[in-house]
Amino acid sequence: MKVVLIFFGSLTGRPTEERVVYTLPEGATYGLLLEELGKQAGRLFHERIWDADGRTFKPGIRVLGEGREFHRKDTLLRDGEKIHILPLLGGG
Repeated sequence: MKVVLIFFGSLTGRPTEERVVYTLPEGATYGLLLEELGKQAGRLFHERIWDADGRTFKPGIRVLGEGREFHRKDTLLRDGEKIHILPLLGGG
């Protein structure tokens, strides 16, 4: 199965979005995706957004699938799902 990660804003280092396709086994979970992301790209993420020990995004980063937000690592992924990874914006 394939999922598409779409990174936005300061997560890309550019003003445009960046898309990365991951191929995972059928029945893959959000936790498995995080493990793969940590192995392949974790060292590229700034420590403000990535917890290298836990191989997960830190609070302040939202991970949104199609009609849902990912919180639990045992959440099943859907084949072809687009997963948006967004930094929260502050201001006022």
